[in-house]
Amino acid sequence: MKIREHVGSALLSLILALIVWVSATYRNDPPREDFFPQEIPIQVLNAPAEFVVTNAPADSVQVKLRAFSSTWEHLRVSDFSVTANWGELEPGVNTVDVKVTCADPTVSILDIHPEMVYVRVEPKRSELKKVEVELTERDQVPLGYRVYSPEVSPTFIAVEGSASAVDRVAQMKVSLSLIDQRTSLERQVEPIPVDREGRRVEGVSFSPTKVTVRVPIEKKQNYREVAVRVRTTGTPSRGYFFSGLDVVPPTVTVVGPPETIEAMGGYVETKREIDLTGATRMIAQKMELDLPEGVSVLDSREGEVFYVLVTANIDAVTAGTTIEVPLSAKKVREDLQARMSVPTVDVILTGPAVLLDELQTDLLDAYVDVSGLGVGTHQLEPKVEMLVPEDSELRDLVVKDISPKYVEVTLSLPPTATPTMEVSPTPTMTETVVSTMTPTPEPTATATLKIHR
Repeated sequence: MKIREHVGSALLSLILALIVWVSATYRNDPPREDFFPQEIPIQVLNAPAEFVVTNAPADSVQVKLRAFSSTWEHLRVSDFSVTANWGELEPGVNTVDVKVTCADPTVSILDIHPEMVYVRVEPKRSELKKVEVELTERDQVPLGYRVYSPEVSPTFIAVEGSASAVDRVAQMKVSLSLIDQRTSLERQVEPIPVDREGRRVEGVSFSPTKVTVRVPIEKKQNYREVAVRVRTTGTPSRGYFFSGLDVVPPTVTVVGPPETIEAMGGYVETKREIDLTGATRMIAQKMELDLPEGVSVLDSREGEVFYVLVTANIDAVTAGTTIEVPLSAKKVREDLQARMSVPTVDVILTGPAVLLDELQTDLLDAYVDVSGLGVGTHQLEPKVEMLVPEDSELRDLVVKDISPKYVEVTLSLPPTATPTMEVSPTPTMTETVVSTMTPTPEPTATATLKIHR
């Protein structure tokens, strides 16, 4: 009896002490109810691989909780675990409960927003779709060039996504622009999944992500694009100089017998020169082209003379110089050789007269850049560089113009040398055979200097 009385007294004392402790704790560190200041991301569990999500389900929640004031100061997002189990999803719209726990046992979860997420899924599907190539700006290909049907590799691409999205994909579309294209092109392009109306289809992936497209383009034998070259004669009045020549159009496409077109070279001259004698201002003249028999300018009216508009610019500056500079080809592929339609170009310079008097022709480098070009004939714009240091006074000279403005460059494989056999006339048991190759001499060009003031 006494033992029971002692146990009861002890329990009562313990309960009273606990009440006192809780009361003291609540007074010193009262609990607070509020929403956690940050959204907590949802961790998806057991996502089925055979389905594709077709909506954007909520990926985070707001949590309302109760915790001691001291605990709020130390709570972090990492203290919470928010999960949604997708293990039992079925095709269509699914409702999945969100569960939240906290690593601190003194924290009570009061509310979750949202309490559940809506997940719409469809069965995953993969199909092969054909790659179609669209060539744009075909009318911008220069006249005289033929564009053949494009080739694409691979021709089919595996498209993956929801069944409805994959069904909407009619083709994998590739677009290439042919504006000003004169040579065959080959590019790697990323295709676009489109529906029957040409609209892009979202929500699908595809492999491979790029295809190789090749478009053969060749020059027709009876057409040729050539530069227009105009010669000048005479010099302007004292105190003026010839500062440049503009030709409209600078190039023309000619048509005629294939053998005549092939023999023309890369330029055509006007029938007469433009006379600069005593000029003090700009000269503009319509000039007729000196075309071979049977050759005409494409799209010109039959029986009518085709003219180009030539403008000679005359400026009143200290001095001007026309220099004939040898032309070279740079960045030629090691397995190719280059042949140009003209060996030299006329370089028109302006600047102080004293510098022009001291200028040496070997300080000018005229060239055409053929980097990236393959076998064929190309119309290229020549460039000129001054081979002097940056701080040289000669840097004050300005290249005003280059004539002709375009040069035809033919890139080809070097010819295979043909060996000749020489047999020793001595009738011995062993014959001596000598193989000789005669190298073709390289053409040379001489720079000349003509100064007009």
